Amino acid sequence: MMTIVTCITAFHDMSLVALAAIVCGFGSWVTSRLYRHARNRSHRHAISWYLLTALTAGVSIWCTHFVAMLGFRPNVPVSFDLGLTLVSFAIAVLGSAIGVLVSTISTIRFAPLLGGAILGLAIAGMHYAGMIAYRVQGVIFWDQTYLIASIVLAVVFGAAALVFGNRSKGAGEYQMSIALAIGIISLHFTGMAAFSVSPLDISGDFINPEAFKVLALAITGTAIVIVMGALFSYTIENRTWMENIQELTEARNAAESASRAKSEFLGILSHELRTPLTIVLGYASILWRLKDMNAAKTGQAAIESDSRIGDQAELYGHKITVAANHLLGMINEILDYTSMELGEATLDRTAFPVRGLLEDVKVQFAPMAVEKGVTISVECEEVMAFADRTRCLQILSNLVGNAFKFAQSSDITLRARLTATGFNIEVEDNGCGIPEESHNVIFNAFQQLEATHNRSEGGAGLGLAICKTLAIAHGGGVTVQSAAGAGTTFTVAMPTSALQAAEEAAAARPRSGLRLVS
Repeated sequence: MMTIVTCITAFHDMSLVALAAIVCGFGSWVTSRLYRHARNRSHRHAISWYLLTALTAGVSIWCTHFVAMLGFRPNVPVSFDLGLTLVSFAIAVLGSAIGVLVSTISTIRFAPLLGGAILGLAIAGMHYAGMIAYRVQGVIFWDQTYLIASIVLAVVFGAAALVFGNRSKGAGEYQMSIALAIGIISLHFTGMAAFSVSPLDISGDFINPEAFKVLALAITGTAIVIVMGALFSYTIENRTWMENIQELTEARNAAESASRAKSEFLGILSHELRTPLTIVLGYASILWRLKDMNAAKTGQAAIESDSRIGDQAELYGHKITVAANHLLGMINEILDYTSMELGEATLDRTAFPVRGLLEDVKVQFAPMAVEKGVTISVECEEVMAFADRTRCLQILSNLVGNAFKFAQSSDITLRARLTATGFNIEVEDNGCGIPEESHNVIFNAFQQLEATHNRSEGGAGLGLAICKTLAIAHGGGVTVQSAAGAGTTFTVAMPTSALQAAEEAAAARPRSGLRLVS
C-alpha cells in the first residue's frame, strides 16, 4: 500500500492526478445515470442508451488513464505511440460496450456479475495497452504482484459496479458510480506501482512538463465535452419522458374526472327522474282516493264535496302536469344529446328572420318572467338567417332558461347583430355571474357549476353542451363573458353560411340533412 502512495506522491504531478480524479468521478457518475436510465427503457430504445453508456464509460476510463499518465514523472525522456494509444481507446469503448450489453441483455443468471467482470478486464486491457504505447529511454521492469493485483481490483470493482447498477433501489446509482471510480483509480495507480524504469541515457531532452499539462487539459476538455453531451442527451430524453408521463397522467386524470362526472350525472338523473315520477304517482293516488270518498257521499254533502274535489283535482292536475313536463324535458334533453353524440341528428335549414326567433323566446318565457319579476328585452338588427330554426330556438331556450335558473338576474337581454363573419346572437343577464376559472368547463357534458344549487333547480348539466354542439353543427360556436357578481353574456356566433344569402347556394344542390358533430 505504501508503495502505491509513494508512487503517487513521488512520481506524479499532483495537479494532474487531481484532474484525472475529477474526470474519473464525473464520468463514472454520468455513466451510472445513463446505465440506470437505459434499464427503464423498452428493449428497442434501451440498446442505443446502453451504447451511449459504453461510450461514456470508455471515454472516462481512457481519459482518466492518460491524464494520470501525463502526470507521471519517471525522470527519463518519454513519448507515446499513436497507434497503440488509439488501440487502448478502442479497447476501453468496445470492452465497456460488451460488458454493459452482457449485463443487461444476456439471460445468464449472473449476467451483471459477468458483464461487470468484462468491464473490469476492459479497464485493465486499456491501461496496459496504454502502458505499451508509453515510450521511455530506459529498461522497464514489472512487479508481477502489483500487476496481478491491479487486474483483480479492476475485475472486482467492475463487477460490483454493474451489480449495483442493476439494483432497483435508488442508492444503486451512487453505489455504481463509486465502485466504477474506485475500479478505474485502483487499477491505474496499482498498475503504476508495478511499473519502474531504469534509465539508459539521462542526458537526453526531457518532455516539457508544461506541454504535458496543456495536453492533459486538452484531453480533459475533450472528455468533458463528450460526457456532457451524453448527460445532455440523457437530460433531454428524460425530460421528454417525464413530459410524456405527465401527459398520460393528465389524460388518466381527465378520464377519471369524466368517469366521475358521468357517475354524478347518473346520480343526478336518478334524483331528477324519481322526484317528478313520485309527484305524479302521489297526486294520481290522491285523485283516486278522492273519487272513492265522493262516491260514498249523498245529498248536499256530495254537492259540496264535488266542488272541493273539482278544485283539488285542478290543483293536483296542475302539479302533475308540471312534474310530467319536467320529466319529459329531462328525457328529451338526454335523448337529444345522445343522438348528437351518435351523429344521428340532422339540421333542417330554412330562411327566417332572427327577430321573430327572439320574440318567440321572449313569449315562451313571459310567464316565468312575470312570476320571478324579470324583464326580458329584445335588441335586434335586421338579420335573415338560413339555419335550423328549431335548433336555434333550442339553443336560445337553454341559454335563457339557465339565466332564469342560476343567474338570479332581474334583466335579460336578447340581442342579434351582423358581424364581418356572419351574425351573433347574445343572451345577456345582470345576475351573479360565473367565475372565470369555470368558463372552460361549463360547456362540457354532465358538468354543473355549483352542483348543489343546480340540483335544486333541476337539470342534468347537458344544456350548455347541447348549445355548443348545435352551434358547431351550424359552423359556429358559443362563448361566454362573465365574472363573479358582474353578470353573464353568452354569444352564439353563426358563420356567413348561416345567413339567407347562403340559401341560394344551397338551393343549387339536393336538400339533405347535416350530421351533427360534437
